[in-house]
Amino acid sequence: MDGLDGLAAGLIGIGGTGFFVYTYLLTRVSSPENFSSLATAIMAALVGVCIGFLPHNFHPARIFMGDSGAMLLGLTVAAAAIVVTGKIDPNRISPGQAAPVFLPIVLPLAVLALPLLDMLLAVVRRLRAGHSPFHADRMHLHHRLLDLGHSHRGAVTIMYLWTAVFSFGAAALALFPTRYVLAGTAAAAVGAALLTRRQAARA
Repeated sequence: MDGLDGLAAGLIGIGGTGFFVYTYLLTRVSSPENFSSLATAIMAALVGVCIGFLPHNFHPARIFMGDSGAMLLGLTVAAAAIVVTGKIDPNRISPGQAAPVFLPIVLPLAVLALPLLDMLLAVVRRLRAGHSPFHADRMHLHHRLLDLGHSHRGAVTIMYLWTAVFSFGAAALALFPTRYVLAGTAAAAVGAALLTRRQAARA
């Protein structure tokens, strides 16, 4: 997801913020005597790094992240997910908060929803064409947004929007009843879809 200026840092910055809120709230509930959390500290540091890097990496970029930087971001999110789910006692949280704990992959999937979807589509697309899954092409989600007529910044902003919908929707499970979260996330997704199409039509 580092194919456009500012894309990887922005996606992890937004998704990491949702993850930070989630881990902090669950830590407060599960450990009321001690709010400290390694996962929360990791996410705070990661979001800070992304925010500090983004002004230099946003289009037109003066500094490029590269594969090593993008892979480090993904590794750090995965490490934080493992840390938080290994520290929380499900017996000390409410049923509404328990679902993400018993399914610890939910929030990492939400934070990384767009990169994972893009990877899945790329593998299927390349295998159907008889190519290796690692065969390079120009059919990633951000490339398709550009082909629809979005500007460079517009495509990145749309990706930011969808990341916010998924990550904050998942993080909201730690605060609100599931039915309200699902309704709010669905409404936000519809709004994001309409905005995506409208911006493409204008372009």
